Amino acid sequence: MFIHLDMDYFFAQAEEKRHPEYIGKIVVVCVYSKKTGDAGVVSTVNYEGRKRGIHSGQPIFQAKRKAPLDAVFIPVDHGYYSLVSADIGKIIEKFGDAHQTSIDEWFIETKNMAEATARAAKQEVKAKIGITCSVGVAPSLLGAKMAADRCKPDGLLALDEENERKLINDSDVDKIIGIGKKSAETLNNLSVFRVKDLKRIDPVLLVERFGKKTGSWLVALAEGRYHGLLMQEHDEQGEVSRIGTLENKTRDPSILLEKVTELEKDAKRWLRENNKFFRTLIITFVTEDMAAHSKSISFRKPRGWSDDNSAEERMLISQFLDESSLEIRRIGMKYFNFLDVSGQKTLADEFCNLLYF
Repeated sequence: MFIHLDMDYFFAQAEEKRHPEYIGKIVVVCVYSKKTGDAGVVSTVNYEGRKRGIHSGQPIFQAKRKAPLDAVFIPVDHGYYSLVSADIGKIIEKFGDAHQTSIDEWFIETKNMAEATARAAKQEVKAKIGITCSVGVAPSLLGAKMAADRCKPDGLLALDEENERKLINDSDVDKIIGIGKKSAETLNNLSVFRVKDLKRIDPVLLVERFGKKTGSWLVALAEGRYHGLLMQEHDEQGEVSRIGTLENKTRDPSILLEKVTELEKDAKRWLRENNKFFRTLIITFVTEDMAAHSKSISFRKPRGWSDDNSAEERMLISQFLDESSLEIRRIGMKYFNFLDVSGQKTLADEFCNLLYF
């Protein structure tokens, strides 16, 4: 069985955790541009704001028109959210074979007492971190993800095989993780509006119309073979990060570099296992006042798991120390902007594997 934990309106809820005075107000976390105070888009909004019609991707000036005067509009703080995410991850990892798929989502695979495990993990995250989450339990990753989506906010939905199949089959195709807007429109043109409508479509037609990768994926979805249908989404993970606490507060660059080198061993292992190269490296610094700061560098030529990044890491550490007089309590590193270097399957291999195995 699989458990999917999805933190509710994560960025906004993290801000409520940091600023309890925000609770009960509309909290809008924004990506601002440098042009004017209202230029940019909404990243995340809490449920109070959603009731007013504010949503992610909405221009900030439009969101402000819908919000009352006491609404809180604040810029994203990825460094802080990464710290909260790391603390949540430490709790979730205690409950089974956990896999983080984004800054605010995790899967746990477990063989026994899945619903009880899910409830215990949910309760501990809320008790120790102060963050609520929606949790789905199902025989497949896809089913668990969709169950969590159905019970938002702060709910728990457990599905057996029969109810998982019913939930997925009765879902509109544009509600399925992995089916984008254009693919949904093409399916609608084939009179496929719900997943169960896919059964009427010739598998060969699906592969011809959508290509080998998406077409074969749709064949598996139609036949109820959900296992692995979210693996593509996992491969598309946009970043991998690690953060650690120093034994003592310090400004010693050699100690800071040593900690980063230790942390990136695991990150490089992830790159190797997932056949990824990266183009951007970020070092995150948490200073003695608990503020998060970051320095980054992007590479023209992608870097891989065997590359030595110590010169660039030393440079980023030096840059931060030159700009701040504070001591550092925690330090982290992040790779993102990935390039997939895995090999490609042929149409015959992929299609036949999906149809017959």
